[in-house]
Amino acid sequence: MESPFNLDQQTMFMVNALLLVVFAVAFAFAALGHKDRGYWGYLVASNVIFAVAFVIFSRQINGTPAALLLPNGLLVIGLGLRWRAIRTFFRRPSSSTWFMVLSLVIGLALLLSDFLGKGIVFGLTNAIIAAQIIAIMVSLALEREQLPSRWGLVFAYGTVAASSLLRVIQGLLLDRGMDSLLPLDIFLDLNLIAAAVHISASGAFSLSLAYERSVAGLRETALRDPLTGLYNRWSIEALPEIVRHRGSRQDTALVLLDIDHFKNVNDRYGHAAGDEAIKRCAELIRYTFQDDSVIARIGGEEFVVLLPGKDVNHAYRLAEQLRAAIESEVLAFQGNTIRLTVSIGISHGAAEPLSFPSLLEKADMCLYRAKSKGRNRIEIDGRARGERPDPPAANGRSGSDVAGSGKQSAVQSWI
Repeated sequence: MESPFNLDQQTMFMVNALLLVVFAVAFAFAALGHKDRGYWGYLVASNVIFAVAFVIFSRQINGTPAALLLPNGLLVIGLGLRWRAIRTFFRRPSSSTWFMVLSLVIGLALLLSDFLGKGIVFGLTNAIIAAQIIAIMVSLALEREQLPSRWGLVFAYGTVAASSLLRVIQGLLLDRGMDSLLPLDIFLDLNLIAAAVHISASGAFSLSLAYERSVAGLRETALRDPLTGLYNRWSIEALPEIVRHRGSRQDTALVLLDIDHFKNVNDRYGHAAGDEAIKRCAELIRYTFQDDSVIARIGGEEFVVLLPGKDVNHAYRLAEQLRAAIESEVLAFQGNTIRLTVSIGISHGAAEPLSFPSLLEKADMCLYRAKSKGRNRIEIDGRARGERPDPPAANGRSGSDVAGSGKQSAVQSWI
């Protein structure tokens, strides 16, 4: 099919190869002093391999199957490295085996093109390439990390996926009796234009993806408490966004806890002992609530735990486990034995920026009520959803009345 673009395909191949080399150099510089070196390494390697393949293609337009064996194999390997780059960036497992196997399949198909028919081999080769690209797009789309540039990458890969699928249709339906496995036609022009768009867009968005994570990492560091590694009091306004960043849109259970009589620990054993007590409590909180929670130290001895998508019963069970664990914990410090207890308040609702202050204030009222009723206990906001949990025996008692208004919220002024 004659092309209306009047492109010099050989020149376009070389221009695309040059673009690939330029971005390979940019990726190499980006890797200097950067912790995601595996990501950058795979991107550099894939760009270099693509560039070599494009240079070979520029000399093999209307070439023989044997001559096209190497560049097509390099395309599959390069896409495999792109897949590994994306998976490595998002800390997902990946393997090199499958794209090496695909390279062998394409090589075998090219060698048997006289027997199978050039149209079928042409369509099969482009179908394999399109499948690899779509796999990369799906992997990017399914990631939960909120980095907007990944959608730019989805678009970039989508352009070459579309052009590859057109070539699949060309080989399997429109031109099964084609004479060449790299025909000089409109489909090649469209493929080269799509490749130029892809190289430019994927290069730019790959760089911006890493930049977005770096900015998020710096912001994360600023929101961390240096003593415990948990989020700090300045993160209160950011906690709803952190929950959203983790992909949750559901209501959230909020657990607010305070170490009982902590001032006595500092006064009797010193601030170093107080720091050890806080660190140990933080470890127990982190161990109890695991990875499905957002935990912050929002005061000297006060902690908040957000449980996205969890109900009051779930929050209560974990809170009771924590209360019992801290009560039974014996903290040894410089020959002294220190015992701790905590009081806990629980609320439940939407962790949205506008409603979160109210959610936190309800838990704070419950915490105050737990303190006023003797400490070392759990109180639950009566307006929280879910059935009332059964109260435990002994000291770990639970209340579920509506929290009163006998105290100005200790956290209200921080929001």
